[in-house]
Amino acid sequence: MKKLTIILKLFPVILAAIKAVEEAIPLPGQGRKKLDLVLDVLKQAYDASNELSQSFSWDTLIAVVVPMIAKIVDLHNELGLFQKVQPGKA
Repeated sequence: MKKLTIILKLFPVILAAIKAVEEAIPLPGQGRKKLDLVLDVLKQAYDASNELSQSFSWDTLIAVVVPMIAKIVDLHNELGLFQKVQPGKA
């Protein structure tokens, strides 16, 4: 139950990170670079957090977080919540 609680606490943090990266880099076709940035930030938080590092290995956390990020991004794209830069309108 403790691990589930930690994962649920991470959800709003991950959601905010995804939105911040998308606002900062609203370019289509850069999903991998955006994911890498979110994961780099998460890694820094992981390294600084005793609670996270004692509860999960980095590989286990990534196995949980990457599909979560994919679902969040897919839903935002499906609902049109991410602004897309139009060619010639940067």
